[in-house]
Amino acid sequence: MKERIKEVMARTFDIPISDITDDAKINGIPNWDSLGHMLLMLELEAEFSVSISTDDMTNLLSLDLLDAYLQGNGLDPGFEDPSRMVQN
Repeated sequence: MKERIKEVMARTFDIPISDITDDAKINGIPNWDSLGHMLLMLELEAEFSVSISTDDMTNLLSLDLLDAYLQGNGLDPGFEDPSRMVQN
């Protein structure tokens, strides 16, 4: 799951995926500022076919938190296709 999130982050922030470490957090990598965070949230919603509430968006400030959130919201960590998403 983390690798897929990193791919979305790299695409969103227009940086190499190698620039995104496992301990990545807001303001710690290029372009992940407040505006970049909102763009990332929109991209993650589209990529994983989920809806992230505004309250949750304000708390998802690291790769670890994003990973835990997406796995905790019914996504199978091994899935390749968003249409295979497990519903809660």
